[in-house]
Amino acid sequence: MPKILLVTLVLSSAAGGWCYQAEGISGYAKAHKYLGDDRKEFTYTITSVMQIAKPYDLADMTDDYQDARILAQDQDSATVEIVYYPLNTNREAIGENPNWKRDYAHMTRYLAPTPTENWDEAMRADLLKELRQDGIDPDRLTDRQVVTEVSRWLNRRSRYTDAFAIWYVYYPDGRPEVFPQLRPAFYKERLAAGKTDQGMFDQEVLGKAMFYNRVHGSCTSYAVYLATVLRALGIPARIVFCVPPADANDPGQKEMLLSAIHHNGVRAIIRHGLPRGGFSNHLFNEAFVGNRWVRVNYDVVGQNTLDDSYFGLLTHILTTDSLSHVPVAETWGRRYALYPAVGPKLSSVNPYRLLQVSDRFGARARIANPPVADEELRSVTVKEAYWKAALPGAAQATLKEGDPTNPDFYIGIQEYIPHYVNQMRDFEAKAGHHFVLSSPGHPDLYATLSGMKLSNGAQYQMWGVRIDAPSRTGISPGAEYVIRPVNTNEIYTWGVKTGVVVRAGK
Repeated sequence: MPKILLVTLVLSSAAGGWCYQAEGISGYAKAHKYLGDDRKEFTYTITSVMQIAKPYDLADMTDDYQDARILAQDQDSATVEIVYYPLNTNREAIGENPNWKRDYAHMTRYLAPTPTENWDEAMRADLLKELRQDGIDPDRLTDRQVVTEVSRWLNRRSRYTDAFAIWYVYYPDGRPEVFPQLRPAFYKERLAAGKTDQGMFDQEVLGKAMFYNRVHGSCTSYAVYLATVLRALGIPARIVFCVPPADANDPGQKEMLLSAIHHNGVRAIIRHGLPRGGFSNHLFNEAFVGNRWVRVNYDVVGQNTLDDSYFGLLTHILTTDSLSHVPVAETWGRRYALYPAVGPKLSSVNPYRLLQVSDRFGARARIANPPVADEELRSVTVKEAYWKAALPGAAQATLKEGDPTNPDFYIGIQEYIPHYVNQMRDFEAKAGHHFVLSSPGHPDLYATLSGMKLSNGAQYQMWGVRIDAPSRTGISPGAEYVIRPVNTNEIYTWGVKTGVVVRAGK
């Protein structure tokens, strides 16, 4: 009978629900010996092959959202096959335990203070006092209620610092110190923040100091902060490392990923969430809720792997009981500060790259796949145009001094897709870049997108345009020019609303 129950629960998970999980053990991992690969037949899956540089832990990579197996490994990286379950319904099945304080007391590994999650009894007393003053009494709440209310409360009570030095810190003898090779990078951040070494540790690295100072840094810092507070309350907490499904610095990887995904809704979410580039990763928490581990991302309890706000598709590579137990400075920190002098050589500064990807609708899956009308910008309509001196105040305020693109005028479009931060960049990459400006009695002017983009969501989305050098002598101040796009792509096209003109300034 236990075997039948386990199989039933795992089939539910493969179809989008939860499976059984004991402390620290994935239900999928426990079920492999019963189901083999059959669980894929009940849902939609994406399978990728990625090369991932350290730090990672293959044992952590199989969880309720993905399966993983190693294909190859060397001293610096591993090539891993990852099967994602993007249509899971894990969040809907989060339980709660009113006796959490008693039942979780034995989980000392995830409750004890550490060099970074360094709570103590005095902090616990102050934390409880402050919570009760704000109407939150953990003793009267279930574990799920505690995590939900406290994570929201903590997010509200603290301010964010944009200093980023936490990856340059390591922990010899259980104390934070600057990794010697990364001292120049750390000092640059320290100088900008006007802090001492200890001041930087207190605002980014040490959970207790962040609590008293009401401050936190990046996602790495916030994960330490939240883990410190939850542990002080008696809720087991740990930290999850995730990366995007592809290196966004390589357009080829992005195209390979999106072209392989045939579920329209999933593809749209991934497209909307993929990072712009740079060094991209995300750390957040897991808390023990309802007798199992549950993802907690800032104040979102039950963070899914498919999310247009977090890389489109989060790829789990490591879980730790403490940031201080992971060699971040020696790996990501060195790569971030010193690349390309630090290996392994992948596609860019990011410590991962996508090698292969495919998707599959399981033979027993019944999954609707309607089209998504606003998956991406394809045909856009210019609804307004302004010479640079006439740009409206709201958009003018977002301009930066010394902009090297130096546009002559701006065009704004009427289309906007919510929750898609890269929509302008992605459209520009495929659409034509050139325009002709015509005004009766004046020579035509030829212009090109300058590279400047201004956006405030649905309020406005504008591109900067610069008159080409050979046409600049022909600009007639005061003349009203009609804008004609030069479309070079049959799918990604510009249009112009009737009556839109730009009046040339001096």
